[in-house]
Amino acid sequence: MIGRRVGLTIFLLVTAALASYGVLSTPQPRSVAEIGSADQFVCALPQDVGGYLAAPPQQQTFLPRPAPGTVPEGFEPVTAVVCDVSIGDHVGADGTVTYVERRYAGDFDAAVRELNRPPTRRSIFDSQCLASALAAAPVDMWLIDAGGRAVQPSYPRGDCGLDNTLGLAEILELPEVGTTEHQIRLDTTGIAYFFSCSPVVLASTPGPRSLLDLTLTPSGLCHFDTTGASPEFTGADRYAPEPYLDWNSTVTDLEPAGPCGQQATSLATTSTQSNIGDEYVSIDIHIELDGCRRVLADGFTPLTASAAFLDSIESATA
Repeated sequence: MIGRRVGLTIFLLVTAALASYGVLSTPQPRSVAEIGSADQFVCALPQDVGGYLAAPPQQQTFLPRPAPGTVPEGFEPVTAVVCDVSIGDHVGADGTVTYVERRYAGDFDAAVRELNRPPTRRSIFDSQCLASALAAAPVDMWLIDAGGRAVQPSYPRGDCGLDNTLGLAEILELPEVGTTEHQIRLDTTGIAYFFSCSPVVLASTPGPRSLLDLTLTPSGLCHFDTTGASPEFTGADRYAPEPYLDWNSTVTDLEPAGPCGQQATSLATTSTQSNIGDEYVSIDIHIELDGCRRVLADGFTPLTASAAFLDSIESATA
């Protein structure tokens, strides 16, 4: 009797689990996108930028954007607008950066088929879904028909509960037929965050530590004119992916700097993080591009920047 009760209990638990799985994994039906005017759509700000603006963006819209969803039946797009998810690799002296909206045209049949696919039943037991938890930044995109009407497609959910963006991939394969550049201004904190260098030069005092002992991973340079009474910020650049700049192998060849009284007229700075003993710290590095051509950091021994080193850091942000 006890064995039958245990068996019945297990059966009921398994049945309940399967029923719960069926409820939890059944995708919600997709709604149809509302159709509006193309004038109701303006590119959203790039990722993370909103908290670092020195001034409100010039381009604003006060019309509510129609609700997203599947592409309505009978809506025939002739243009897609796709907005950059990140700012450009250069910031001006006044903090101005750009981002771009790009227009694509062509045959949208394949894209609409992918955008309107039904959602996939979600797997709640698939361990691979854990690796997919960090989704890419959402791309702001909408479709426009010949009459100037517009819709914002949503994406079907995949089996891990993430957006299936094959429809966007199909659009990006179409010919790009135009671009519009938008400008915004970052504050000093935003410049430091996005370009890994401070637009304000802080004095550094030499010390006994050696930069050669650290693993350096900078990703941007701030530039300064140092001919005046104080350094004047002239802009910043992020490193281009090619040619790859290996700071550690480049710095290894530098020699300690000797006495020098020449005034640099141009300075570049970068910030990097590294371990010093058991402490993980941020380090500001100053590179004199002329004059004594020293590599300086607070608490570290000055080094002399070779011509090859200066050429490599300049070409990495060209």
